[in-house]
Amino acid sequence: MKIINRWIFIILIFTALLLSFIFYQLTLVNKTHNLINRLENALTTTRYLFEEQKRYALSLSILLSEDKEILDSFVKHNRAESFDIVNRKIVLLKKLQNSQIDVQMHNSDLTTYIRSWNFSIKDVPLESFRYGIVKVHKDKKPSVSIELGKRLNIKAISPLIKDDKMIGSLEVIIGFDYLENELKQRGLDTFILLQNRYLNIADTLTNNIKIGNFTLVNDKNKEIAALSKIDISKLKDYGYFTSDDKAFSYFSIYSFNREKLAYIIVSLSNKDNISIYNSYEKDRTIRDKGVIIE
Repeated sequence: MKIINRWIFIILIFTALLLSFIFYQLTLVNKTHNLINRLENALTTTRYLFEEQKRYALSLSILLSEDKEILDSFVKHNRAESFDIVNRKIVLLKKLQNSQIDVQMHNSDLTTYIRSWNFSIKDVPLESFRYGIVKVHKDKKPSVSIELGKRLNIKAISPLIKDDKMIGSLEVIIGFDYLENELKQRGLDTFILLQNRYLNIADTLTNNIKIGNFTLVNDKNKEIAALSKIDISKLKDYGYFTSDDKAFSYFSIYSFNREKLAYIIVSLSNKDNISIYNSYEKDRTIRDKGVIIE
């Protein structure tokens, strides 16, 4: 009888351990599923806000390119007047959305006419590396994209038209501060990482924080410890991964020539220390030249 009781006890202990293990696995699966849902929602939200900023930049570009004061000063080639008018308009526009706005105007020969942040710069040749400007002057249609220049940001360019002729172009440049603040209000931290090999163009970012072969484009004081443990160069077009107590969603940015420029990565808490690494290549058909957000 004692032997039978002992075996029953052993079976009960084994059954309890097995049930505990099954319960643990089911709980882990449920937590992993919930975390993936949160990461997918974060990715969707980031894409939506990003596209919204692009639309906003394009609207401002079109609005300013059709502004009579700006056009008249450009036709007169009065740079000082254009500079004052543009900066006055920027002050008004910033009241619509609390984000940094810069404006650059280009001559018909694809050189710099004025930059709203530095009056002294002019006649800089842009054709060799500013493909968005080249495209607008060729197509005579507005365009918006992420484009690499001295910085990496959203650039919306519209033709300047006078008497049905294109006489130049106007570019609205918006940084990532508004996107970052909007995501922060949703509990998400944002990292925008540019490949180091493009720092010869984006030379204003040279001294920014480095993470492997990438440079942090946004907040220079951002905490990067969790992200530094990931080999960013192995990421594909989009996906999710975790590190310590953080979980990350990301998507990539490509240039006009289909070269991968950067990643936009957002992070959220991973208090259960769940391990995830899902990285995907995007199925795509070859498109006409243009900046692709994957």
